[in-house]
Amino acid sequence: MQPYSIKICAVLAAAILALPAGGLANAGNAGEKDYKTLCADCHGADGRGHGVMEREIPGEAPPDLTTLTERNGGVFPTASVTDLIDGRKQIPSHARLAMPFWGVTMQRSGEEFSAKSNAEVKARIDAIVDYLKSIQRK
Repeated sequence: MQPYSIKICAVLAAAILALPAGGLANAGNAGEKDYKTLCADCHGADGRGHGVMEREIPGEAPPDLTTLTERNGGVFPTASVTDLIDGRKQIPSHARLAMPFWGVTMQRSGEEFSAKSNAEVKARIDAIVDYLKSIQRK
């Protein structure tokens, strides 16, 4: 295994262990909490793409998430951001593997893909998307 692969696996394992056991993150700023736990290592605490893992995947630079609205003609691309975070609607490719499939990773242990687990995953991803909307550059 390459050194950067080991680091990526360690970060993903830490993120998975940090997931709340079988439940939603706390109400209120749950999206921000999940973002900081699951996304900030790559995308940076401020969302600008300069996290501690920024250079760990050769040829892959995490995008600046604060410019999603700007890059989409002034409209936040809610559906595509939701689908990208979830990851299950896309055909896996080598490039896609640079981003975790949170729609799978966030599943409730022992109840994977049940209606309850899928609803919790959707709520968490929606909260992250709402947080990303809130950090868009004006």
